Amino acid sequence: MNGFRIARPFAVAALIAIFAASASAKCTQIDVPEPLRGLEQFKGYIVEGKYKLAMLDFEISDTAKQQLAGGLEALAPDGFTGCTTIKRARQSDHFISEVFMTEGDGTVLYWTISGQIVGSSFRMINFTYNDKFEEIRGLIY
Repeated sequence: MNGFRIARPFAVAALIAIFAASASAKCTQIDVPEPLRGLEQFKGYIVEGKYKLAMLDFEISDTAKQQLAGGLEALAPDGFTGCTTIKRARQSDHFISEVFMTEGDGTVLYWTISGQIVGSSFRMINFTYNDKFEEIRGLIY
C-alpha cells in the first residue's frame, strides 16, 4: 500500500508532462529575427488541427474563415505531426513574413504568412499553403 502512494505522484506528474507537451505543439524555431507570439500561436493551432481557432484573428469574413478551415480539415483532419520554421523576415518594425512547413500522414505543406506587427501582437494579413516546394523556393534564398 505504501509503494502505491509513492508511485502515484510520479505517475500523475508523468501524465501531466505528456498532456502539456501535446497541448503545446509548436514549430521548430529559428531565433533571428525574434519570433512573434501571435504568429507562433497561429502555427501551433495549425499543427494541432485547430483550424477554426487559427482563423479567429484573421480579418476576413466568417464565411471565408469557415471555407479556409474546412479546406484544411479535408487535407489534414487531425492536424500535423511536424512543423518547421524555414525563414522569417521583418520587412520593417511594423511588418513580418514567414515561410514554414508542416507534415503528417504523407502530407507536406509549405506555408507563407505575412502580417502587421502591432505592439507585441500579430495581425494576419495573408497566408497561403501548397504542396509544391517549387512555389516557395524563391522565397527562401
